[in-house]
Amino acid sequence: MKIMSGVARDALELPPNQRLSLARFLLDVSDGETGFDPDANEAWEEEISQRIEKIRNDTAKSIPLEDVFANLDRRFP
Repeated sequence: MKIMSGVARDALELPPNQRLSLARFLLDVSDGETGFDPDANEAWEEEISQRIEKIRNDTAKSIPLEDVFANLDRRFP
């Protein structure tokens, strides 16, 4: 368990985007049904970076939360 606490401490020292990448990677390789695809991971990282940039630049299009839930209710009654 001492090793895990060291790993966790090191992970928490990473910048937020690297922590997210590490978390995604660990989840991907932990899922026994799917294999790890570095190309797909890279594409997702690019997509996420573009979305974050749009949010920072205030160019992202948002959807009101009520609309999101209404859409979910329609799709999954």
